Amino acid sequence: MTEYDKVLYPAAIYPLTHPTRLATPAFLRGMCPQSVDRCRVLELACGSGSNLISMAFHLPASNFVGLDLAQRPIALGNSMIAELGLKNISLHAIDLMAANPTDFGHFDFIIAHGLYSWVPPAVREHVLTICREMLNPQGVAYISYNAYPGNHLRDLVRGMMRFHTAGFENPADVTGQARGLLKFLAQSKVKPDYYVAAIQAQFERLLKYADEAFFHDDLSEVNRPFYFYEFMAQAESHGLKFLGEAGPNELDYEKFTPEVAKKMSELASASEVVREQYKDFIRGCAFRQTLLCHQEVELASDLLSERALALYAMCNAVPVEKPEQDGKAVFRRRGGAELTTGHPLIATALKVLSAEQPASVSVKALLDTVRSTLPEAPASLAEDEETLSHALTKAYRAGFVELYLSPFCVANRAGHCPAVSKLVQFELTRGETATNQLHTSIRFPDPVSRQLIVLLDGTRDENALVQELIGFVGSGRGKIYEDGVLVEHRDQIARILERRVREGLKSLAQEGMLAC
Repeated sequence: MTEYDKVLYPAAIYPLTHPTRLATPAFLRGMCPQSVDRCRVLELACGSGSNLISMAFHLPASNFVGLDLAQRPIALGNSMIAELGLKNISLHAIDLMAANPTDFGHFDFIIAHGLYSWVPPAVREHVLTICREMLNPQGVAYISYNAYPGNHLRDLVRGMMRFHTAGFENPADVTGQARGLLKFLAQSKVKPDYYVAAIQAQFERLLKYADEAFFHDDLSEVNRPFYFYEFMAQAESHGLKFLGEAGPNELDYEKFTPEVAKKMSELASASEVVREQYKDFIRGCAFRQTLLCHQEVELASDLLSERALALYAMCNAVPVEKPEQDGKAVFRRRGGAELTTGHPLIATALKVLSAEQPASVSVKALLDTVRSTLPEAPASLAEDEETLSHALTKAYRAGFVELYLSPFCVANRAGHCPAVSKLVQFELTRGETATNQLHTSIRFPDPVSRQLIVLLDGTRDENALVQELIGFVGSGRGKIYEDGVLVEHRDQIARILERRVREGLKSLAQEGMLAC
């Protein structure tokens, strides 16, 4: 029995591993990845398969295979697959060292999340062998791993925690003692110095972890971080090369001194691996989600912005009023990131995307809409195509705009009888977390909110939803609080639910929970 059989790793969704998010950077660098709606995906160390099950549900014509050494999570995943009636996914309890193309075939996308840094050297080598031997010629492999230099700070406390917990066997005791040690050390000096401050930062980071994830991620016997250049040397020895990072990977030069931009500019002629390594030095990178492809693939030296015209764009930013911007348009994402532009075409395009979020828009259709609404005569089509594609690619690189090779099926407004997917209903009858249409998990701790979502099967209008929830609260299965006070009067409950259903449907649409 493995440690992952004894302590189940929390089921999780990894948004950046979705095929359309893996295919997009490959396409932008000149590759021809397999169509997302008819692809084969392999996930190594898949656990209970939650990540793959969501993909399989939404991409019924694609095929998904999950492998994991732990038998208990695989059994749980296969039970879920059977209950959902999915026919395009299979999970296998198998030692990864035995995985080969003869048994499982070849794949367009291979995912290894939370595996590489946590297994012995021989297994790491075989993970790369699998990527080389089982990845199709235009395929993309995703491998995440702990990275230096950022992980030096985590190493500072990891050794101390493992020493302190060596005598404990119960996992709950191990995690509790580890947190207790860090709290003690973080509060050990009257005047904290840099050493105590570093411990305090790690203590606060680990407070956010579920015990099970903390047990496996930070307290495991094997946890080997790598400098990026070290990882790439290993990958290249297996005939693989760097395609990009799964997520935004650009330095925000506004947060650094001018010297940083100058030094990075001086590295323009260096290899991509060298440039990436210095970026990690500057930002203190602690975790990477690296994309690899076969060495034989010819990649463009940079993202081909003209290819953005064949993609779909989504932006969850909204326009904000900033009079001091002298007529320039300002857009702000929920996390606070802002983009300012004085170009009418780009500003109009972002306004269109903002109005359509979380649904995406074909970039070609977006351009047509923008050109038809601009008050002044537009430039030539070729000039506008170049302007928009360049702006969207730059915003995508910075993480401000998302680009997809294949769009997600998501409704941006609640219709007369709104609906969520059957997957969401399945998940929320068994727990507090559901996977939205964008392959992102969202937690709903309130029973009344969960019940509202479960009722969204496309047969009930807003009034029917309110009446159902009144009955749900009346049965004692949920409670309504207003300003922290329990509400018990039926008429008051009804008025509150009318408002909350209306607001809740709007919020669910914004969160990408509603199916199209």
